[in-house]
Formats: sequence, structure tokens, C-alpha cells
Amino acid sequence: MSLSVSEDELLQAYQLSSLYPQRWEDGAARQGDREAVEKTHAAIEEWSDPMGLRSTVPASRLTEPNQLDKISIGSKSFDPKTFLNTVHPNASFAELSQGAKQLKTSIEQRSEALKVLVDENFDRFVSVKATTDEVFRSMTDPDVGPLADRSDQGVQGLRTYVTDASVKADSVFRPVLENYVKSMKLRNTLGVFQRSRFFFNLPGSLQEYVEAGNYEAALRDYNKGKYLLESRPAQLLPIHSDGTNTDPPTEAQLEQQRRIFARVWDGVEEVMYDMQSKLLGILREPHRSVDEQEKCIEVLLELDPTSDVVAVFLESQHEHIKQVLHSTYTREEQVFSSYREAEKDCSDLELAKNLYDCLYLVRTSPGAKPSFDKVLGAQTWQAADNLVEQLCQTALHTIPIFWRIARDHAEGKFGKDKAFSTSSIHAEAKAWGVQSIDLFTKSLTQFFGLESFRARSKKPLFSQLPAWVSATTCSLSATHAMSQILSTLSDTVRDLRNLAIPGTSTQLHALLLDTRFQFTEILCYLWLRDARLCHYLENWTPNTQQPAITSYLFAFSVFNRWNAREGFVLADVRIKNGSKNPEGEVDTAFVGRLKESFTQVLHTFLDGIVTAAQSPLDMPELQSLLRIPHEGRLPPPRDRDTRILLSASNLSHLHSHVIRAWVKQFEEAYQVSLGSEQQHLLDVCAQLDRELLGDSVRQKGKLVASIVRKGILEEGINWGQLGKPKGVNSFVYHALLSLVQVHAQIRATVPALVSRVIMALVEILADAILDAFSKVPTFNMGGMLQATLEIEFVHQTLAYHVSPKAEATLKHVYETISTKYSATAGKNDGSLQKELEVPMLPAP
Repeated sequence: MSLSVSEDELLQAYQLSSLYPQRWEDGAARQGDREAVEKTHAAIEEWSDPMGLRSTVPASRLTEPNQLDKISIGSKSFDPKTFLNTVHPNASFAELSQGAKQLKTSIEQRSEALKVLVDENFDRFVSVKATTDEVFRSMTDPDVGPLADRSDQGVQGLRTYVTDASVKADSVFRPVLENYVKSMKLRNTLGVFQRSRFFFNLPGSLQEYVEAGNYEAALRDYNKGKYLLESRPAQLLPIHSDGTNTDPPTEAQLEQQRRIFARVWDGVEEVMYDMQSKLLGILREPHRSVDEQEKCIEVLLELDPTSDVVAVFLESQHEHIKQVLHSTYTREEQVFSSYREAEKDCSDLELAKNLYDCLYLVRTSPGAKPSFDKVLGAQTWQAADNLVEQLCQTALHTIPIFWRIARDHAEGKFGKDKAFSTSSIHAEAKAWGVQSIDLFTKSLTQFFGLESFRARSKKPLFSQLPAWVSATTCSLSATHAMSQILSTLSDTVRDLRNLAIPGTSTQLHALLLDTRFQFTEILCYLWLRDARLCHYLENWTPNTQQPAITSYLFAFSVFNRWNAREGFVLADVRIKNGSKNPEGEVDTAFVGRLKESFTQVLHTFLDGIVTAAQSPLDMPELQSLLRIPHEGRLPPPRDRDTRILLSASNLSHLHSHVIRAWVKQFEEAYQVSLGSEQQHLLDVCAQLDRELLGDSVRQKGKLVASIVRKGILEEGINWGQLGKPKGVNSFVYHALLSLVQVHAQIRATVPALVSRVIMALVEILADAILDAFSKVPTFNMGGMLQATLEIEFVHQTLAYHVSPKAEATLKHVYETISTKYSATAGKNDGSLQKELEVPMLPAP
């Protein structure tokens, strides 16, 4: 249904001229004025000039109220002067003469018309006159006429009816009128009680408010009733309710009035006493909000200003805080212990599998925090997180309420007296607040087994994890859980410090600092322990972008970057290491611990590469554990030579690109310098590369050297009695073939190492040739030429891979052969000349 009303309808209904009138407007008078104006306008429209000179009346000259009647020729108040002055003030004589003729003609026409009308209706006038006379005679007939000359004037019958009606009305309506008078008296009495209805209904209404928990409304009505009782008793219960009796009340009447008031007020006091008991019970309820408690205290103080309800609340709240903090810690610690005791010891292989699973979660969760709910140690971390969260929530739900009430009480919010800060209850409240914070911090210190930051930072990294940390966890899942715990604790410490309880800020700050440092050390320990297990994760799968290296490098890069970033978060580094303030010293301790762990992790990682390469064989049980989850297949097995080559390629790539990038990222994040550490890492990486690849080359070089040594010394070649060369001996082909096989293997695995390995093998080959020919006693011309042919064949075939060292060695071989041939050349000059005349056979 629409409730909108137009402005015109509103003005018409209330007979107003405007929505904002400036004076009182009489609707009836205005209606009469409006009707008069409407009649005037109608008369002006109907008016015509009897002289025929104007078509309309000049409305601008109608200045008087009855002026229109004076210029209307049909009106009894017609005034010729007014007519001429109003209608024709400027007419000429000729116009007036013409108008007079017109008026005369009009009058004659009207008189003629009237004569015709009388002539046509004369018989009707006569008939009406006769009828009127007959009616008059019958009305005045002295016998039966109602207008006969008698005293009752014809109303005797009417008088009789009226008299009978009056008697009947008196018998009918007199009781009604008497009851009406009685009802008026009763209404006056009820009016008195109606005015006092609030007071007499006060016990019931207060009970309803109390049952509904609307204590403020109950207090308001109670105060109102108390004021009326004390200041206006006569208004609540007048002695003379009709107001006609002005005599002073008697003592009996006053006593009756007091009894009535006492009976009502006893009911009120009983209800208020019950409400006060309920409010005191609410004060002792710990789960009420601070606003509810403040309202409760204000109501109680309003009821009884002399009572110390704040002390009741503070004492009960303090006891509740102690009890609930202790019970919460005990309950959650038992749950945590059950999970911690249920853990089983894990082998390095199982720890490596857990690390692989966590690393897979990190790599497959870009842009979001991974979920470590199903990894080893997850339940223990969740239990620890629940313990800290429950303890923090308990502290935040109880201590702020306690301290806010205590602070408001000290500031005089709950009373007129403002000097509460020196009262004994406030001193006790301060002590209770400090005790509550102390209980909170000691509970967490006991659970974590915290040690002072100042003392702990001067000691080396602990050799084993704290007792509460799961031994099966890895650094990735641990940092995730510790970040959540630390976030909860940081928010709680901030909120508790904002309460500004005297003497607690330093204690809370120390708790957070000690916890951060322990968590940082836990990260460093697990980071280093996991780095020792990382070599188990090498599955020799080539990197999709760079097949010469394995995907293991990228996996370790993700592992290392995660821990470095989480360490920055845990330590809350503010990059103030250069400052001399306490915060700068704290950051220096955190960064120093992380810096040391970072470099140790990289050294351990490099050693792990060598360990993985030199393992006797692939571990099927580990590879089965490390099966790619979404592919369901195992990586292909690799032989030892292939593993060494891939590891050497990894070390080479680390030396040339990766280590500098890792160090640079750490330096930029933590604003530290790792110049010497980086150089040491590069030196170690290069050394491991040389040792690892050198060992592989030596193993392959032994085969080549044995082939050469066996061919020169053990296959029955008498180098002192050989004839002219007929071709290269087979052992040379065998040696070169072994080099070709090595070349093919390296090129198929790590093409970048082909030249480096072959050059090293050529050097070994040259050394083996030199050693073998050095053991030959003598060379005749044929032996010298055969040896020179074979050396030259090897030299020319491997010319691309001959290093300066191998070149020098081969030159020394030539000299050795020449020297041993020259020692016997004088004895065989004729033979020598003869042999020189024999043409040399071309090399095959």
C-alpha cells in the first residue's frame, strides 16, 4: 500500500495555503473568503454594461467590497454616481447620450415583456390568490382550524405527546445518568492509579528485566521508582482521589498509604537483591567479554557504591587465569607428548625419502605455501602448533580483560574518586598481571627448553635437536611449521605488550627473541643435516634445459633457496648490522649463524656430489622410494663412469655459474660479504672436479697404458733385430680403439668433457709409451724406424687432443729412441746404410 500523498491533497485536506505557513490560518474563514472571491469573479463575468458602451466591467477600479453591487443595475443598492465614476469615468457627452438612449430602449423592452408576461399568466395569479384565501379560512376556523383563537394555539396534542415522552425518558435515562456519574468518579480513581501504574507494576517489570538479562533497564526503573517514592508519594497515591476534598489527610490515611508503599517496595528490594547476586556471579564468570564485565561493575556500583566489586572481579579473574593457563598447557603438552613418543627412529634412507617428498611439494606448489600434512613429523609439528596457539588464545582471552578492568579502576572510571592508582587493590592488580605474563612466558620457555639469547649466541650450534623437535622432520617442513608458530607467538606478544603492564614488556620481548634464535638454530641444524642426505636424491636424470648436467642441481637450488628465505623470516632480520644499537647486535648474531650454516651446507653439498658419483652402484631400494609420483617410473640406472662424468659436469657448472649466483643472492638478502667463503668454495669445487675426473681418467688410462706396455715389451717384439717396417703394430690400434670408446661414451653423456678427458688420456698414453720404450735395451735401424712410425701414427691421429705436456713427452720419446739407436749405430754402419736405401713403406 502506498503512503505517498501529493502536496496539493495535503494543503486541501488541512486548508492551508503553504506547507510552511508563517501565521495561523483559519480554514473556515479562508473557505468563506474563497467562496466570496469565487462569487465576485462569477458576477464580474456575468456583468454587462446597460448603456452598451463597455463589454466588461473594469475590475481594476473595483476597490471596495460592495462596489460591484453599486454598479449592477439590477441591485437594490445601485448608485448612478458610482456607476458612472467606475464604469464610464472618461466617457464623452455624446457617448453618455447614446448610452442613455440605449438604456431607455432597454427599459421599455423590459416593461413590454413584463406586461406580456402578466397578461399571459393573469388567470394563474387569480387561481393562486383564491386557493390561498381558502387555506387561510380553513386554518382559522374557530371549531376545527389549527389556528383558531384558543390558548393552545393548536399544539395541545403535541404537548401531550411531549409530556408522555418526558416521563418515559426520565424513567429510562435517569439510571443511566446516575451510572454515568458513578463511572466518572471511578474513572477519576482509575486515573490516579493509572498515573501510578509504573510504581505498582515495578516488582513485576523488574523481575522481567532481570530474567531477560536487561540489568541496565532494571536499574533505570529502580532509580526512577525510588525517586518517585522519596519525592512524590502524594502523586503516586493521593489521599483524596477526586480532588474535591481539600481537608488534610488523617494519620490513619497516611499510615495506610505507607503500608501500601512498603509492601510494593519490599517486592522491589527483593528483586534487586536477587539481581545483585546474579551480577556478582557474572563477575566471577571468566568467559564474559570486557564490555559485559564493565557494565556489570557499573550496575553493581550504582546499586551499592560502597562495595568493592572490582576487587572481587580482579581476584576471581586472576585465579581463573592461573588455572586456565596451567590446565591448557598440561592438556596440550600431554597430547604433544603422545605424538612425540609415537615417532619411530628412521634410517638415512627414510629421511632422504621424506626430504624428497617435501622437496616435491615445494617444487609443485608455485606461488603458494605447500601443505606438509602427510610428511614425517607433521603430527608432532601440528601438536606443537596447537599447544602454542591454545596457550596464546587463552592468554589473549583472559589477560586483556583483567588488565583493562584494573586500568579503568585505577583511572577512576568506576567511581567519582579518581585517586585509585595508589590503592592496595591496584597494587595487587599490577602484581597479578605480572604473574599472569610470567606464567605464560614460563610455560613456553619450559616447553621449548629455551636458553637466554645472550648466552646461546656465544655458543656453537648445538650438536643435537631440542627434545621437543621431531627427529624425523626435514628442514623444509620444519621451517614451514616454525613460521606458523612464530607468527602466532609474535601476534600474541605484540598484543600483550600493547597492554602496557608494568615490568612485562622486556620479559615478552626476551621470550620472542629466545624463541626466534632457537628456531633459527633448529633450521641451521636441519639444513646442514639434510644437506648430508641430499646425495641420495641424485637420480642422474639430465636437466631438460641443459642435458650435460643433472636435475639434481635445480632440486638442491630449490632446497637451498627455501631454507635461506625461511631463515630470513624466522630471524626477522632488519638489516642493521652496521649499527651499534642492540637490535643491530641481535641481527648480527642471527645473520652470523645463518651465514656459517649456509657455507657449511654448500661444502657438504659439494662433498655429496662426489659421494654420489663414487658410490659402488645405484641403490634400487632408494630409487624405488624416489619413484616420480606422477609418472610411476624409475630413472634409468647409471654405471660408475657415467656417474663420475655427470658429477664432474655438475661440479664444472657449479664452479662457472651457480655458486656465484647462490652467494650473491645470500649477500643481497642478508647484506653481508662472503668474498673469502666464495673463493674457498670455488677452490674446493675445482679441486673436487679435478680429483673426481682425474680418478676416472686414471682408471681408463690404466687400460690404455697396459695395452701399450704389453704391446711394446711383452708381445715378443725384438726392437734390436727388426727389419724394415711393414706397418703399425696391432697394439697401437687397440690403444686408439680404447680411446675411441671413451670418446663415444663421454660424447654421449657429457660432450663438454670430451676434449678434457681425451687430452688427459693422451698424456697418459704418451707417458706409457715413454716408459715402455725407456725399458727397451737397444734399437736397430728397423726397430728405430718401426717405433718412430708407430709414435708418429699416434701423434698424427691424436694431434687435435695432444696437449703441450703430451707433446713434450712424445718429443722425449723420440729422443729416447734416437739415443738408444745411436748407442749401437757404429757397430752396424753397413747395415744402416743398406737399410736407409730401402724405400719407406707408406703408413696404412
